[in-house]
Amino acid sequence: MVIHLLGEYNQDEFVVCPLAPITVAELRERMLQRAKVTVGSYAYRLINDLHSAIFVQSLDLKADYEAYFVREYASFGEYLRRRARFPSAVVATLSKAIDMSSGMYHLRSWYAFLTDTYGLEFLTRLLEDPPAR
Repeated sequence: MVIHLLGEYNQDEFVVCPLAPITVAELRERMLQRAKVTVGSYAYRLINDLHSAIFVQSLDLKADYEAYFVREYASFGEYLRRRARFPSAVVATLSKAIDMSSGMYHLRSWYAFLTDTYGLEFLTRLLEDPPAR
């Protein structure tokens, strides 16, 4: 699941929640395969760096809450509302998905191509399984 939201200064942000039990290394391979990039190419480095930005450099909200804030906030939803200052709709969606997700990565994007609807669609195509037909 990928959720788009606007940050404090109206910049695009995303929360990426892998719903299946999958490792970060498996997600990297999935992203590279779905992008159909050639090893060593500029596109390969771009997707590899995007993976790193999401799953290595971004804050895992679920792990952060469980490690440091579980005693401070009554629920994960309260943590998201008060600490991360997410809108109510995002809080409700993430609160429902917490038990199914292996992590919830908050990406404050600095990639110019990850804006608005295109950024959401691009990340969704790279990370999520297509709907069953």
